[in-house]
Amino acid sequence: MIFINCMYSQQPVLYLNYNEASGVSSIKNAIDNKPFVISNTFGKPERIAGIYGNALRTDGFSTWVSGDLATPLQGQATIETWISLESYPSDEELPYNGLTPSAIVSQRKDGKGFSLGINTFGEWWFEINLSGQIYKVKAPANFPLYEWVHVAGVIDAGAGTLKLVLNGNVVASTAIPATAVFTKADAPLLVGKSEVKKTMGIFLINCLSAAIDETKIYARAKPNSELLSDYTAGIASAATTGEQAIAVPESRFENDLLRPVYHAMPPANWTNEPHGLVKYNNAYHMFYQRTPNGPFKTQMHWGHMTSSDLVHWENKKDALWPTLDGGGTTGTDMKGIWSGDVIVKDNVAHALYTSVNHGSMYNPGISLATSSDANLENWTKKGPVINRQFVNDFRDPYLWKDAATGNYNMIIGAAVGSGGGLDFYSSPDLVTWNHKDQFSTVNYGQMDIGSVIWEMPVFESLGNGKFLLITNPIGGSVNKYGPSKYTRAVYWIGTWNGDKFTPDFIQPKNLDIIHGHLSPTVTRKANGQLVGIGMVDERRSSQAQLNAGWCHTYSLPRVYSLLSDAKTLGQAPAPELQSLRLAGSKRSFTNLSVNGTQQLNADGSAIEIVASVNPAAAATQYGINFAVSASGGEYTKLYYDVNTKQIVLDKSHSSLSSENEENTLIKGDYDEAAFGKPVKFQVFIDHSIIDVFINDAAAFSSRIYPTKADSKDIQLNSVGGASIFTNVEVYNLDKAFGIAQTKINISSESVIAEHAENGKEFFVSVSNNTFKSTLNPSLWQVENLPQGIQVSSIARVSDTKAKIALQGNSTSDYDTNRSVTLSVPATEFTEDKAPSIVTGTAVIFKAVQEAMTTLDLSSAAELKEGFEAEKEIEVKVVNNK
Repeated sequence: MIFINCMYSQQPVLYLNYNEASGVSSIKNAIDNKPFVISNTFGKPERIAGIYGNALRTDGFSTWVSGDLATPLQGQATIETWISLESYPSDEELPYNGLTPSAIVSQRKDGKGFSLGINTFGEWWFEINLSGQIYKVKAPANFPLYEWVHVAGVIDAGAGTLKLVLNGNVVASTAIPATAVFTKADAPLLVGKSEVKKTMGIFLINCLSAAIDETKIYARAKPNSELLSDYTAGIASAATTGEQAIAVPESRFENDLLRPVYHAMPPANWTNEPHGLVKYNNAYHMFYQRTPNGPFKTQMHWGHMTSSDLVHWENKKDALWPTLDGGGTTGTDMKGIWSGDVIVKDNVAHALYTSVNHGSMYNPGISLATSSDANLENWTKKGPVINRQFVNDFRDPYLWKDAATGNYNMIIGAAVGSGGGLDFYSSPDLVTWNHKDQFSTVNYGQMDIGSVIWEMPVFESLGNGKFLLITNPIGGSVNKYGPSKYTRAVYWIGTWNGDKFTPDFIQPKNLDIIHGHLSPTVTRKANGQLVGIGMVDERRSSQAQLNAGWCHTYSLPRVYSLLSDAKTLGQAPAPELQSLRLAGSKRSFTNLSVNGTQQLNADGSAIEIVASVNPAAAATQYGINFAVSASGGEYTKLYYDVNTKQIVLDKSHSSLSSENEENTLIKGDYDEAAFGKPVKFQVFIDHSIIDVFINDAAAFSSRIYPTKADSKDIQLNSVGGASIFTNVEVYNLDKAFGIAQTKINISSESVIAEHAENGKEFFVSVSNNTFKSTLNPSLWQVENLPQGIQVSSIARVSDTKAKIALQGNSTSDYDTNRSVTLSVPATEFTEDKAPSIVTGTAVIFKAVQEAMTTLDLSSAAELKEGFEAEKEIEVKVVNNK
């Protein structure tokens, strides 16, 4: 009996191993089978590879574990878990004493119970009520991020100690009475959040974004040696690194009809302006405003992503986040790391950012951080370098080096007098900054459009002695939804004498024809091209953002240039975007005369449309309808109105959702003299975002929110007569972010001609995956086969190739070459990765133009009115008898 009791005392009283399949919400304590529940807004709590088997992936705002801790603890206990933390929990932007911390593991109420607590600045501790007295041990250093760690709180009344242990090492301890006994709280055990909820509107903000595994509670004090052994064994067993474990599973958004797939954006949660786009060590680095813990805005971080071509992006660890200064309770950026810019000096990247706090100094201020890492992943904060003192408010510095003097210049979006403007500084070293007079030779009051402050300025050369100034006025008479002045980017073209900018026109021009895109960040390519990427914000409710789990996205990269009038900015899609075009997906249509609406034999939710129009044969309105549902209930209409010289985006039927906030018709003035009459529409559609380029000169981006899975048809439109679309090309586009998706390409090795299809074969090649050794042809769907043709067999040729054989010949004519669409479930491939259904489209059937029976009429003599009697007409039949 003594042996049995000793054996059982070594076992935990609670053990959550999270080894259930992803999506399972009900789990059990492996010791007594009592249930625990995992909350998750998507109804499918995620599992990822962990320390031993699976681990739980929490999302920062909606996922946590709760259940009853039935076994009473006494004077000895160990509470432990494995965790890889992506970021510290969010909180409201309040002074230190007003914070609402979170917890890794807790069971607390009314001062009773315990908590392995953590706050928004990474401070962490173990707190427990023993015999009615609260004891607390606090770690001396912030909690580690992006790595698997093993944490434990140990109560050992016999030894008179309370300990906080990290990776088998005691980081803090305090004395407790030998008679101390745990005081249990009448509350559930929680993993991934604390018992006190902190909300902002409808959002719960103080949960954890983490991977959690092997949560255990023992009714004994585990010795340090055992905890160290646990850590050593666990790290050796881990199937993933901590950073890999907190990658957002692609399954989280696999059924999201609205989430873009080829636009740059964070892997989840909330973002705002991109900024600091810079090339360093042969890679483009783009930083951005981010809340890593949910689709809400608080305590901004600098997110970070990299690209080799400004199109394909890889997410990186956050670069900067709010901290406290020197271990105290204040910090110059404790309210957030707001937007800024990055410039490289002597191979060291310098980030100048807007820092905000709760004090009187540097609130706001401009602070400096530096990095010489090869991948710019680790930054050293140098502190504030500029205090706001010459303007009412400021934010968002922009930097450039003066080639003539070697000095660095900085403009900062500002509130000046009663409106928006700029603050202006220069520096020899990026550390010591000297204030300068007004940046522009024209008073800001004349240049402003009725705003309170300008944000996110950009200043760059366009060549030929011309310079570009972009700002984003907000507040005052400027509003997100207008109706007279929309929040959007505006610009001036002008000249620069090394000290002052002189605009060629006083009032700015709109960067976009139609509002929706703002705050671009820019960089130079090796060929000197200036490229900008901006934010395209949401036009749907907070509830929709909560339901989705993400908020805002970015535009496609645009190449900026000065148009021939020397006073208008031209914008064209970056040529690198062509790399997104899926092989074999091109569908072409030529010389289409459209009067009304004509549907194309092409569709998709992630597509590019390039449509050319004959300007001499265009009606009064002409353009493209896209995201059209099969029933016609959902559609978005884009067209040019020749009479009013306006681009019209009709979103009044874009979405059937009541959460959409901009179901309306929007008109934008189009400068035909500068851009030319629209002859080329290039439209990129990526689920809920569109990027439109006209004549490679004018541009805009906007949001649409189709609710139907079949809202992906394309139509040409023409009103007021016929329009000739000389050439239309449609491409399906690939994903540009994260793990490469499975793709298939359809081809035929010989011509499959109309009425001669029997016995012919076409082939399916797979990339980024391989076929399973045995295929299930019943799961493969081939659509749009000509009438009379069936699939006779599907066979695996190799790891990356399969063939499909046909039987039967077409029984009806098709006058144009015909495409087929193949759908293959992910279960037919060896690697389980998105998408769940892999599709490919290609033209494989060649139409044969049959000879038509015609009649030729002729007369040997002239037939004159009134003299037709007894005359003859000769009739000849062609292609028949």
